Amino acid sequence: MLVLLRSLKDAGLTGVKVLWTFFERRVQPLVARVHPLFRYTGTDDPTRTSRGVLGPGEVRSHVWAVIKQAKNAEDDIVELDRHEAGLAPELATKQEGHDPVVVSLLPLRVFCSPRPLL
Repeated sequence: MLVLLRSLKDAGLTGVKVLWTFFERRVQPLVARVHPLFRYTGTDDPTRTSRGVLGPGEVRSHVWAVIKQAKNAEDDIVELDRHEAGLAPELATKQEGHDPVVVSLLPLRVFCSPRPLL
């Protein structure tokens, strides 16, 4: 997982970007989905919890409410400003051919099981 995350971080993934995406797309972070979030199709996507659209200022407010308690939250203000202005760079994973690998935790369960699965 760390190797996969490293390549995404190198491509520009940050905590602010992840939170921004969750709020902007109106999706819950930990919920069963019809499809992975990187296949999100827009406001009619079945993964949305609300059909309402939040403006950049509203999304910023929600993200700030989550991160303001962090020790270095002030460092994230510049990134929030870029997102609100629509100037945040797109991740390489949003380009064709760079879809992230879908990871399952089932193998971890199999290898960590205290008893044989046979």
